[in-house]
Amino acid sequence: MKLILARHGETEENFNHLIQGKDDGKLTQKGLEQSKKLGKELKEKYKIDMVFCSPLGRCAETLNNILEEYPIDGQIFMSKLIEERDFGEYTGVEDVLVDLEEIDQDNKINKEMGVESLLDLKKRTDLFLEDLKLEEAETILVVSHSGPIRMMVNKLTGKNFDEISIGNAEIMEFEILISD
Repeated sequence: MKLILARHGETEENFNHLIQGKDDGKLTQKGLEQSKKLGKELKEKYKIDMVFCSPLGRCAETLNNILEEYPIDGQIFMSKLIEERDFGEYTGVEDVLVDLEEIDQDNKINKEMGVESLLDLKKRTDLFLEDLKLEEAETILVVSHSGPIRMMVNKLTGKNFDEISIGNAEIMEFEILISD
């Protein structure tokens, strides 16, 4: 199975360096253009059989723009398992005002602030990847966010989560071996 991971287009929050978390967000003009370009690129390179998309607004908006350029015939599913991590009370705060290493710690303060731990994000994305193995599709597109994509890449490659990055409207491609 071919797995294509695509991050949503640029949002107003990305542009303004705000921590977005589970907020829906709205694509900038650049984000709209990025997602249409992404649709063209996907159409040129792949025959996509199935799509999974985060239900958060910025991913749904990105997928709608992809579909304008590439009307995919396969089934489309929304999955909460690939939503962005919840940053609790840090949501909407400028990223320069937050110690990003500290926010990744699984501690009492972060729990009280409503921050979803990296371990919980890992559990969600691992479950999603396990569920994908049940699908009978040759090529699956996943439209998601930086955090979940980085966690999936960590699982698929063993690369350190902190060393993985994916820009807005970028794609990463993987071959997933399905054993009987």
